[in-house]
Amino acid sequence: MEEVRLREELVQYGRRIVQRGLVVGPGGNLSARFGEYMLISPSGFAFDEMCPEDYVKISLQDGKVISGGKPSSEILMHWLIYLERQDVMAVVHTHPPFVLGVTGGGGTIQPMFPDFVAYLARTTILDYITPCTMDLAEAVRNALRDADAVLLRNHGLVTVGLTLKEAYYRTEIMEEAARITAVSKIFGNPRVLSARECADILNLDAEKYRQELVRKGL
Repeated sequence: MEEVRLREELVQYGRRIVQRGLVVGPGGNLSARFGEYMLISPSGFAFDEMCPEDYVKISLQDGKVISGGKPSSEILMHWLIYLERQDVMAVVHTHPPFVLGVTGGGGTIQPMFPDFVAYLARTTILDYITPCTMDLAEAVRNALRDADAVLLRNHGLVTVGLTLKEAYYRTEIMEEAARITAVSKIFGNPRVLSARECADILNLDAEKYRQELVRKGL
């Protein structure tokens, strides 16, 4: 993908994040890998205020700014994720209200519907760590060795993907799962899908086809 098109895609998904209420104001950050570089959202701007030129170009070799203004305060976290996972092409960090509510209340988010199983089979949770620190960056990098989504208690959510679309979908589906979890608890005991039911979903040809399209960014 050309850099110009990738910048446009970052703006597109940033606006979707705002429209879906996954951040408030200048919260959250978004990035994508581009060869030996990453493009990351600038510090202090809301996603719906940004244009393609605002995304900051960073060298993945040393983490230094190549072009653009001041990068997101979570630049260390994004950088270490790309260094750890060569398969990761995009990172989405948001503050989804239902995710924050469920995890901040001591709850967990488990598979209750097929899309969760298909896109969020590998998830983990971290207790609160001060944002914008090396401690947080290291903890998230380590957690993502065996996961594609990390719930940050009292902070938010980090998702990764082979494409921006996949990373974004994982964020959106996690927030939907948190919303369903919260509602189901009002009515009683949430029914979580069994390991066998999850395996059956993952073996469906229809799910494999949908996942392949998302990973191609289609």
